[in-house]
Amino acid sequence: MSSKPLFFLLFILSSLAGAETTYAPGLVALKFNQWYIAQLDQNKPPVLNPDIMNEYVASGTIAAIKEMYSGESNDKDMPDADMFIKAQDWDDDWNQITVLHSDFDAVCTNVYVAFGKKQDHVIADCLVEEQGKWKVRSATLIK
Repeated sequence: MSSKPLFFLLFILSSLAGAETTYAPGLVALKFNQWYIAQLDQNKPPVLNPDIMNEYVASGTIAAIKEMYSGESNDKDMPDADMFIKAQDWDDDWNQITVLHSDFDAVCTNVYVAFGKKQDHVIADCLVEEQGKWKVRSATLIK
C-alpha cells in the first residue's frame, strides 16, 4: 500500500486544524458579542454578575470588573460607557453583528466587530488564549 494517500490525508487534516485556530478568535468574538447584546436586551448587564462571563472573558478582566464594581461606586471612578460595547446605549439592530477582520500583535489578537445593519459602530476586541481557549481581555472603540 502506498503511503501517499495517508500523507495527503494528514496534510489536509493539519491544514484544517490550522484554519480552525486561525478563525477561532473571530468566532469567539462573534459569539461573545451576540451573547452580550442579548443579555443587555434582557436588562441583564453581565458586568454586574461577571462570573457568568467565564466562558468568554479572560480571568484577569473578570477580576478587574469585580474590583471595579465592589464597594461603593461613589468611592471609585466608573466608566461612562459599557466596557465591552464602548457605548452608553445600543440600537435595536445591534444584534446584527459582523466580524470585519482581525490582526495580531505581541499582546493579543484584535478582532474588529461591527454592530447594526449600517455597521457604523465598530470595536476591536482584544482576545488572548487562556487555558487553550480564546477569551476577550478588553475592547477598544474604533468608530
